[in-house]
Amino acid sequence: MTSDSWKATAEMIGISAIVASLIFVGLELRQSQQIALAAQYQERTNAGRQYFYESLNSQLRLEIQAEEIETWDWPPGLLSTTDRQWLDEHSPTEWAEAAYWSVINLYGFDNYYYQYQSGFLSEEGWLALRARLRSMMRGDPFSRYLIVVTGDTFRESFVELAESLIAENESE
Repeated sequence: MTSDSWKATAEMIGISAIVASLIFVGLELRQSQQIALAAQYQERTNAGRQYFYESLNSQLRLEIQAEEIETWDWPPGLLSTTDRQWLDEHSPTEWAEAAYWSVINLYGFDNYYYQYQSGFLSEEGWLALRARLRSMMRGDPFSRYLIVVTGDTFRESFVELAESLIAENESE
């Protein structure tokens, strides 16, 4: 091999190494951005949940929420006999407390689903959480209402998932 061909080969190897390094740096930057976005989503979720935790300690907010719930138009079939009985046996303030807990839980599950979709939650971990979400959709009329009627307050992909879990529960 001549000196020129060694030189050309060395230059190609050097250029390839530089390109590989740039690709690696680009992938690292992309991963860092995904981690930062997931952390930001987690923080926004925590802030939203904190607001609703504080609402549970505010009689005024509970009264306002109770008045709001009394105006809800429950879609046909959304309330089971057990749900209707629970509503009949509890006060509007207790409804408001239950609704706030539903929002807190839904924000949490939305975050878990986002973390799963972003690759930061294992399949096994997500499946366990999904089973809990499905159970919540079965037993919590406020969560079902919030998804079915006011779902635009959550990410579209989460609403689609929750609606599919509601449908699964109905088909049993």
